[in-house]
Amino acid sequence: MNKITTLLMCCFVLLGCMGCGNIIQHNDPSSPGDPSEIELPEDFSFSITWGTYGISSYDSQSGRLVKTKDATNVGKYTAFVKLSKSELQTVYQCLFSDIDITEYPESYDPFNAPGADVQMRSEPNQTIIISVTANGSTKTVKCVSIAYGSLNDCCSEEAKAFLLAEREIVNLITSLPEWKAFPEYEHFYE
Repeated sequence: MNKITTLLMCCFVLLGCMGCGNIIQHNDPSSPGDPSEIELPEDFSFSITWGTYGISSYDSQSGRLVKTKDATNVGKYTAFVKLSKSELQTVYQCLFSDIDITEYPESYDPFNAPGADVQMRSEPNQTIIISVTANGSTKTVKCVSIAYGSLNDCCSEEAKAFLLAEREIVNLITSLPEWKAFPEYEHFYE
């Protein structure tokens, strides 16, 4: 090997290592993408409705958590839970960093592009409603009676990002001890 080839190879290795350092630094918990670094607006609150026919919901302002609104005794499926600051920071990151919820229309269908010739439907269907208040403004996005589908069924990358954010919030809520303490659903939909 001549000296120029060796020098070039060393440069490529060093550049590659610098790239690795950036990747490691990017995933470092102290990087700006870490939810614990987010300063929440004083008025931040959110509510979310999800599931088959929109039977589950959570409102951070009241703390009301409902597993299912169509049970014989809804009280068995209702609890009051205040999320921790870090949990609220995670939700805020989902809604304002992972996506910018303010850019989505009020009525939205992540599976069907507006004006598409073929529309995706399912029975049962699902409803997702996300409402968020921050810095004196409130934004609500309603996905009412939309199909159940996979992320691959989304009509755009923005739609996929919206569903990923929604799923992360739902996963956070359904991992709470209060959720896990609820009885099983009375009704299942086919």
